[in-house]
Amino acid sequence: MSKKRKKRKKLRVKNVFIFLLVLLVIAGFIYFMTFLKIRTYYVYHNNYLTDEEVLKELKLDKNSSFLLTNKPLEKIYIKKSKFIKDVNFHRTLDLELKIDVEEYKLLFFDKNLNKTIIENGKSIDYLDTSIPQLINKIDNDDVYKNFVKKMGKIDDNTKEMISEISYSPNGIDKERFLLSMNDGNYVYVTLTKLSKINEYKSIINSVENKKGILYLDYGNYFVPKE
Repeated sequence: MSKKRKKRKKLRVKNVFIFLLVLLVIAGFIYFMTFLKIRTYYVYHNNYLTDEEVLKELKLDKNSSFLLTNKPLEKIYIKKSKFIKDVNFHRTLDLELKIDVEEYKLLFFDKNLNKTIIENGKSIDYLDTSIPQLINKIDNDDVYKNFVKKMGKIDDNTKEMISEISYSPNGIDKERFLLSMNDGNYVYVTLTKLSKINEYKSIINSVENKKGILYLDYGNYFVPKE
């Protein structure tokens, strides 16, 4: 009876020793991994920021930990970033970190502020000639905020067709705007219907590409130039 107890005791001690050894190896591996540095960075889908600027925004450098660099941690920096909307990381066994970046879209250049407005409503010191210019001041804060929100719903391809935007309220509608198009046409539109500008190309094609004024504010009709 005593021999069996000794064997069981030895087996338990042996199992505990093996368990602690495995635990120690795992802990040692994790501890070692935390000291491994990222060897190379690759940045993808950044249109406005350079690779170096992306790394700076995410607080990444040659001393960053390969293991501890993760999306939840970087979300702290993303919230502070004016440019970066989201980011995903992909690691390789060669200690490479691939960073897939989603930037906020550029909406328009506000000439009154001399800044570019992006889809989160923030203003940045960046000039892109492919986006529309708001050439006058919107003196109503609520209208301005709604304008930014509605501009975020315009397709990028359609946005590139707009040259200038004028705030043009009248006695009926304080949210009325005049869009000057790159093809020489003009569009009157109210913010409630601004998303209809995404149909601009098909509308102009339907009037045989004539030049004139498209009224999207109180209806949907085109008046050609005389």
